[in-house]
This record gives sequence, C-alpha cells and structure tokens, in this order.
Amino acid sequence: MKTTLRLLNYVWLLSVLFMGTDTIAQTSEMTIGISSAFSSPDELGETAEIIGTVTDELGPLPGANIVIKGTNNGTTSNFDGHFSLVNVQPGSHVLVISYIGYDTKEVAVEVTKREQLNLGTITLSAGSEALEEVVIKGGYKSSQQKALNIKKQSIAIMEVMASDVIGKLPDRNAAEAVQRMQGVSIERDHGEGRYVIVRGTPIAWNSTLMNGSRMPSTEGTSDNTGGTRTAPLDVFPSEMIEFVELSKAITPDMEGDAIGGSVNFITRTAPNKKTLSVNLGYGQNFQAEKPVQNASIVYGDRVADGKIGFMVSGTYWNRNWGTDNYEVVYNENFSINNLQLRDYLGKRTTAGFNAGMEYKPNDNTKIFVRGLYTDFKDEESAVEHTFAFPTQDGETLNTEGEMSLRVRHGITGITLFGTEMGGNHKFANGKFNIDWKASTYDAEMGNRKLPNSGNTGEPAYLMATFSTPVTYNNLTSDGYKFLDIDAPAGYNGDHYDNIQPYLSSTVEGGQLQLDNQLAYKSYSKETDYTGQLDFTYQPSEKVKLKAGGKYKTMKLERGAPYSYYLYLGGNYGAPIYMTDYATTGFPYNGGYLSEIGNPYDNVLLDPIKKEELPTLFNTETLANPMYYHINFNKENPSSAGAFYTGNEDVAAAYVMGDISLSDKLKLMAGARYEHTYLKYKGHAVTTTEDGPIISEIENSNDFGSLLPMVHLKYMPKDNLNLKLAYTRTFARANFSDLNPTETVSLLSIPNTISRGNIKLEPTYSNNFDFMGEYFFKDVGLVSGGVFYKSLENLIYSARSYETIDGELYQVTQPNNSEQGWLAGFELGISKRLTFLPGFLSGFGVEANYTFADSEMDVPQYDVDQSTGEIMVSTTTEKIPNQSKHIFNTALFYEKGGLTVRLAGNYKGESLAVVQGNTENYRWYDKNFTVDLSTSYRLNSKLRFYLELNNLTNEPLRYYQGTADRPEQTEYYSLRGMFGINYNIF
Repeated sequence: MKTTLRLLNYVWLLSVLFMGTDTIAQTSEMTIGISSAFSSPDELGETAEIIGTVTDELGPLPGANIVIKGTNNGTTSNFDGHFSLVNVQPGSHVLVISYIGYDTKEVAVEVTKREQLNLGTITLSAGSEALEEVVIKGGYKSSQQKALNIKKQSIAIMEVMASDVIGKLPDRNAAEAVQRMQGVSIERDHGEGRYVIVRGTPIAWNSTLMNGSRMPSTEGTSDNTGGTRTAPLDVFPSEMIEFVELSKAITPDMEGDAIGGSVNFITRTAPNKKTLSVNLGYGQNFQAEKPVQNASIVYGDRVADGKIGFMVSGTYWNRNWGTDNYEVVYNENFSINNLQLRDYLGKRTTAGFNAGMEYKPNDNTKIFVRGLYTDFKDEESAVEHTFAFPTQDGETLNTEGEMSLRVRHGITGITLFGTEMGGNHKFANGKFNIDWKASTYDAEMGNRKLPNSGNTGEPAYLMATFSTPVTYNNLTSDGYKFLDIDAPAGYNGDHYDNIQPYLSSTVEGGQLQLDNQLAYKSYSKETDYTGQLDFTYQPSEKVKLKAGGKYKTMKLERGAPYSYYLYLGGNYGAPIYMTDYATTGFPYNGGYLSEIGNPYDNVLLDPIKKEELPTLFNTETLANPMYYHINFNKENPSSAGAFYTGNEDVAAAYVMGDISLSDKLKLMAGARYEHTYLKYKGHAVTTTEDGPIISEIENSNDFGSLLPMVHLKYMPKDNLNLKLAYTRTFARANFSDLNPTETVSLLSIPNTISRGNIKLEPTYSNNFDFMGEYFFKDVGLVSGGVFYKSLENLIYSARSYETIDGELYQVTQPNNSEQGWLAGFELGISKRLTFLPGFLSGFGVEANYTFADSEMDVPQYDVDQSTGEIMVSTTTEKIPNQSKHIFNTALFYEKGGLTVRLAGNYKGESLAVVQGNTENYRWYDKNFTVDLSTSYRLNSKLRFYLELNNLTNEPLRYYQGTADRPEQTEYYSLRGMFGINYNIF
C-alpha cells in the first residue's frame, strides 16, 4: 500500500508539470485526500451504496451528475441512466442530481452501514416551459443534452453522439453519421461515406471499435493484395447504433492503436421500458434516376419483473446510385496519355439485424448477450470509353491511336457478423467491480454470382473490352496532346473540364472488335476472437483504481484467382464485333457529365448489354481457339503475391487511477502495455534465366508497446472544463505492408527485389492535447483546443539499394522513417439563439473548424555510378492523406414539432500518393458537401421527415501537382428521401 501511495504522489508531481505552479498550492489537500483514500478495511466496510436510474419523460439520461450535498462524493450515470454511488457514510444525506437543461433535483436519503439503497427511477423536469415542450416531443435538443452531459462529465477529451441525433440527420450509414462531429471528416465511395478521418490524420491512424473492440477489416487494394486495417463503414447501418464515442485522447483501458482517434460504436442492448418503433422511407437518386428505399423496426421490452431486458432491430436499405466520371493519365512530360469516360450505375443493399439481451437477477449482477449481422451487397455496372492518344515512337511521328469501350458488371458482397457475451458483478457495497466479455467478429468480402449467370456461373466481376484504331486531330507536331496549362508555345491545349479527343472521323459501334475479357475475383476475410477482464476498486470517494487485460487473436485471409482472356481474332482469325451482341443505349441517366455541359455526347457509343457478359464467358465461347488465356492464381508468378494469410495475437494489460485532487481538479493516470505477435505466410517469386521459381515463405515478428497516459481536468466553474492530456499511442502496419511476398528479378540491371516487411515497427505518437469547454445553460457549447503529435517510425514506401553477396540490388519495400510531427488546433460552437424574440428564438448554429499541419522525414537512396557507393539523404514530406482544413457547419431551427437542419461538411486537400517529383504527386482535392434534413413531429408518436444529400452536387476530384491538372473527377448529383417514423409505444 505504501508503494501504491508513493506511485500516486509521483503521478501528482507529473501533473504539476502540466498544470503549472498554480496547482502546487493544492498539493497538501491532494496528499491528505489520497492518504484518506486508503483507510483501513474495517472503516471502509461500514459505508453504504446508493443506486438508481436518472430519466426524463422520454427515457434514460446518460451523463447525469449525482453528488452528496456538501461533499465531493459523486458519480455520473452511464449510457442506460444507471448510477452507483459508493463510500456513502451512514446517516442522513441530500442527493443532488443535475443535468444540462434540466432543473436540479435534490433527494433526501437515509442510509445505514453496509446498505445498498435503491432509489429506483428519478425523473428530472425541463428547465423551462419552452424547453419542456421540446424535450417531451423528442426534438434535437434532447439529443444534444445527452451528448453534452456525457462530454462534460468525462475526464478525457471526447465527442459523443446519441442515436436520436443520428436519426435526425440525413445519414444512413455509420461513416456519414460520424462526420458531423468536431474534427471529423470522411472519404466517400461513389458519393457514399466509407471511411472516418479524425483531425485530418491518415485513415490508418484511426481505430474503429464495436462495443470497445476493433472492427475487422475486409479492405483490399486495386491489385487484390488486401491492404488496410480500415473497416468500411458503409456496410453498417446507422439505425443499429445507440451511441458513438469519439475519443481524441484515449485512456489506458482502451485499445492503444489510435493515433488520430478512436471511434466506438455502441449497439443497442435493452431498453428501460417497452419500445416499438417503425421507420419507412422512400426517395430518389437523381443521378441514377432510380428509387431509394429504407425500412427499419426496433422492438424491446423488460419482463420477469424487470430482470430480463431485450431489444431486437432490423433494417433494410436499398439505394440505387450513379456516378459520372472522367479520368486522365499523363506522361512524364505532362502530355495526355489517355482520356477515360466512365459512367457507373449500381444498386447497394444493406440488410442488418441486431439483438441484445440482459439478465439482472439482482442489483449487483448483470449478464448480457449481443449479436449483430449485416449483409452489404454492391451491384455495379460501368460503361467506359477510353481514348488512347499516340506518342512518339523513336524517330517516327505517329498520329494513330486507339479507342476502346469496356463494359463491366459484378456484385461485391460484404458480411459482418459478431456476437458478444459479458457481465458486470459488484462486491463490497459496490466498491469492487468485475467486468468481463468474450466476443467474436467475422468480416468477409467477395464477389457474388450475377443474377443472369445461370446455375453454373461462378462469382466474378466480368469485363469485356472492344477497340479500334483511330486517328486524332489537334496534336502537337511531335504527336502529343496537352492541357492548356502544359501546352507548348503555339499549341492550343484543352481546358481540364473539356478535354476533347478530336477524332478525325466518326466512329461507329460496328468498328469495335473484341480485344480482351477479364473475370476478376476478390476475396478477403478476417476473424477475431477477443476476451477481456476488468477490475475496478473504489477505496474512497476520491480515488478509483482500475486494471485489466485483453487477449485477441486474429486470422486473416487474402487473395482470389482471376482469369484474363486475350482475343486474337483480329490478327489471326475471324474478329468478333461489338454489334455481334445485343446492344443498349448509352445510360444517360441524369445526363452524362451535364455539370460541365455534356461535352462528350458526340463521341459516346451504345455498349453491349451487361446481360451479354455471361455469354462471352460461357464454356462454348471460351473454347474458341482465338482466345489466349491466363489464370492468375498461386501458381502464376504475376499473381502469387496476392495470396497470403496472417495470424496476429495481441495480449494487453493496463492499470489506471482516477483521483479527485480537489472539488475542481481531477487526475486520471496509468499505462497500457500491448504485446503483438505476427506470423504471415505468402510466396516468394524469383525470376531467373531458366524461368520463374515460386516457393512458399513464412515470416514472423513480435514487439511490445508501453503506452503511458495522463489526463487532467480542471473545473474553475461548474460550466467550464479545462482538459490537458498526454497519451502515447501507435498504429500497426497495414496488412499489405506485412505481406511476406518477395519478388526477385535476376535479369534486371541492377537486380531488383520487391517485398513486404514483417520487421516494420509500428508508428508511435506522443500526443499532447489541451481543450477548453464552456457549456451554455440553454444546451450548447463553445470549445477550443490545440494538439501536437510527435511521431516515430512513420511507415512509407521506400526504394533503396542493398549489396547482397557482392551483387547490387534495387529494393522496394515499406520502411520506417525516423520522425515526424502533426499539430493543429480546433474550435467549435453550438448555440441556440434563444435570446431572439418569438419565432426567431428557434434558430441555432453549430460550427467547428480544425487546422492541422505535418511533416515527416523520408530517406532518399541513390548510387554513385562511378564508385557504386550507396548514398543516403533525407527529404521532408507532408504526411499522406492529411488535410490542413476541416470544418462542419449547420444552421438549424427547432420549435414545437418542427426541426430543420442545413449542414455542410468541408475537407481540405490532402496528399494521396507520392509519385515522381512534387509536380507529379497525386492530391485529393478539397470537398464541401451540403445536406438538408427536416422533420415535423405531429405528436409524441408520429414524425414525418425529409432528407436531401449533396445539394450542391459537389464533385470528388484527384489531381496531379495542381488543381488544373485533374486525374479523376466524379459527380453524384442529388439524392433524397421522404419518410415517417412511428413510435407505437
């Protein structure tokens, strides 16, 4: 016990360094508090426990502050509104319960020693008649109250969103819901949110949790090597979420791989009372010109005298989508290599089921079971015109190029399945708690069978390309095509939003011959098994100690075979023309690139029907001797590297303490240790003069990560928080970086090696955060803070040189750089304009802005051609995928039963790919989307709503070097939905 006391005093000295000399005056008070915390067991055994549930007329109130009047002994209610106040001295007391926006309530209690006093349900009343009207009708304000109260009571720096907030935003998946939080932005796929980004950090630095455990990933890369640890959130419907916690400075009891932040989705378990609600929605995607439908149902109840609670929910979301896209590929001299015009049409469906049950035989025991299942299916078809421009062939000037049309159709499916079982057990009048949980999550991604492929059709993404030689006009004298910003003197280049092929003659569909076919398959799977055990001990009203551990084992599978068919008929036999198959009109749904004036209507051809693709791939057709066939599988040197498996085991332990240094100053300090063991199996491919050699390869590695953390919270006033934190966190390498595949060529000069790197160290970050929060009494907040991250071992793709057995090799592999940093600040405000008269008092504003900048040191390798000496230098780069500017803004109106919210989300440009010199870098362009949601609550049971997304039809853009040199531009148009929500009871 003396050692523990000494350790806590050392932690206090560390906190003084953070807070400054003004806090030294409180040292004696803190020392006395800690000493009294470790009183004799006999004395502590005389205390009592008070339990209860805080609610309003709608349901539980999380984050309520409960304190014994005249003391510092207090607690807060959890997500279910339950609270447990321990170390209560026997006698008469007054319990004070406070909540932002509600009248403070005082409850007189009389407790005896060793008693557990259950106060049952304590209902709070709204703070004014106007507020009461809003709260009772379940408006946006009640949702804000829950989030702000949890945020206010937390020692850590965090954001919170409640399920009823999510239901009032035009967001139907988890990523789009979270983007409304301060410091958060998202990346989209065909206009729909997929990845969460915190404070502009790279996606891989942000962890996504499901009930406290990291979600499995199914993400791959374009070459099917299965790249990232990032969980795609468009597979997860927002209706299944109860709360979202965004931790910007994590605590020791949370998983440590979260440099940017940790987003925890908490699913529904059991209600406090009988619940049945139905949601129905119908709308339109104006790019696809096809409908969008949504339906969900939630049912829950408590039975057996309240000892058993359960909740089940189901959701179905069907949305057609469309994308107009043009892409440009450049040569090294910035001339245009090819122009691609892509029109996508697709249909995504998400079916989800969530169930939870808890059993509370008494006030000291709770056992729960949770399960969820989601099935995401994305059926995609695309028509792609590609204009390949000529380039100079030696000394010959060539003005002939090629035009091709590719049709593709496939279905990709992702399933996510998870189950959890756990419990909470209280002992010693609530002072000692044991929490445990065992869980398994499984995520699998792969192609599905096409609807018209027949019983023998294999799941695959099918593509067929038809082409013909063409001649172009408006080229330079040496046969190149340029944009106007890169055009040489005397040449009239094209504007980036009107890049014309300038065909010398009209091309008809009957001229295009079958060139090649591709049956592409994708597959990835991750299975996680996790067990955890946590102990909490609260020896006094001023100290709470917590310790625990977690063990997780993960199995990863990546890779799938695919087939390539080159049709040689055009040169060696009878050609197959595109018009030999049934064609259909070009899908001008919503007008193709109408946003830039429909510039390509004169060159677009009618493609074959997507239903014809399975015919091209049937056994009889592929038996044609004009086909040259390649199987890309484990036996093919070109694809063997895409097949690998991985096993990761993580054992973690932590210890932490919450200490009330005074009634205004609180400290949380502790450390977490995670030990990671990796074992990956793949293939080594060596190309020699005698041909390629393929062999299996297995690599392993392990490393430990010690993560100390300190949080301080100072409350000079009841509605003002000042929070300071130091945390050490990390980010493990992506799966593709650890892939043991090694490709060696002994025919190159110099010899080359391309490989993964199992010995990669994780990227570590020492994080320093300061945040100030001022809470308005009429439910609002103004906040501001700064953050700094000192980075070690950043992972980048390196090209270096090595001498092996006297031979020089050029080696490409992921490596660790030495150091870097990321720093910035954030500001936010949420304010209701209640000071305005009458109708205007229903208006409110929300806005938050985050600025971040970064640098990383990247080694550069070169070889002195005269001496063969390998030279190393260092350059400074921005961290990839990091945005400088992020902001969210909203203007809302809420009065009576009417709620209107106009919201905007901005993400600044970010470096996407380092390629060539700085002028060749690929950048993700800035993006600002605007959405509108309105609802009218007719009564306490029935609500009508209208949701509109992407009001300004904001494009997604990538560019090379400068914004006037686009590489990819996509438009998605507007989508909207009208619906009803009926709370039956």
